[in-house]
Amino acid sequence: MLGGFAALVARDEAGAMDLLNRAGIPARALADPDMLISWTAVGDLMEAVAARLGKPCLGLEWAQSTPDPFLSFGPLALLAQFHGTLGEWCTASRDYWRYHTNAYGVELLDPGDGEDAVLRFWASDMVPPSPHQIELTIGGTCMMLRELAEFDDSGFVLVRFQHLAPPDPSCHERLFRCPVEFGACHNELVFRRALHELPIRPPAGHLERYVAARTSAVPGFDASARAMVEAMVPCFVGTRYCTLAHVAELLSMNPKKLQRALARQGTHFAALVDKVRERMARQLLVDTDVPVAKIAGLLGYATTPPFTVAFRRWAGTSPREFRKGCMPAARPL
Repeated sequence: MLGGFAALVARDEAGAMDLLNRAGIPARALADPDMLISWTAVGDLMEAVAARLGKPCLGLEWAQSTPDPFLSFGPLALLAQFHGTLGEWCTASRDYWRYHTNAYGVELLDPGDGEDAVLRFWASDMVPPSPHQIELTIGGTCMMLRELAEFDDSGFVLVRFQHLAPPDPSCHERLFRCPVEFGACHNELVFRRALHELPIRPPAGHLERYVAARTSAVPGFDASARAMVEAMVPCFVGTRYCTLAHVAELLSMNPKKLQRALARQGTHFAALVDKVRERMARQLLVDTDVPVAKIAGLLGYATTPPFTVAFRRWAGTSPREFRKGCMPAARPL
């Protein structure tokens, strides 16, 4: 969610970092793409930044704040390497998103007749989003679709937002290049069904730029097979794409060749996945209050017991005992 934030607030970096802190988001989240952060906190941050910088269209400006829109949406762009059409990618992206947030989701509505289909974005009633969050999400989605396939402006039929119109909707018209409706019943993108069948054209050099963005803060990153796998695995942990075959395909390697390269470095794919799972588990237990059962699911375990067994192997204690031991001691009154 924080991809592009630094570029957006460059002219008032000190003030923006203060707002980040006030929203309860650690500054290190800007350099850690795998950190889970609060959906509500991001909404609070966006509202505060919009007010401070006088940006009524903050969400749309945020979506356009990096020259490569995929760097702001992480692994969703990498999924394009595994699918041939926009429809397949949309379905895979919808399923992937379910692993990473319960705050909002995407529903693909295809009535099967007529020319149009709908990509609907829903949010939990318990944590209603900021309008800026919704505009960032839908704006970024439209930008990615345009990057992945060739189609003209008639491909997007209508964008609907539940929130009221801003004083000047011209920024919406420039980005979406189709009619925009405010005060609607749903947040959604209406598009031509024919887009489903369009072949994907993955952006050239995206993998290299993505790896560079993920590893820019990693000391001594050497672009070896091991380092590349360690950069890719966190993108897909918990999904059906976290396999030797899929990661090898991303790296344009034969799976056996990747296995041999890892063996020469004294490791193997399963060991690297195990290492990433351990790191992510420790971080989630220390930095969040995400339930243990949810953490197990995020890491790809079907149920909690196998995760508990693995965690005891890593840390010598259960996940709940580990979290309890990391809680700060209560201060005397």
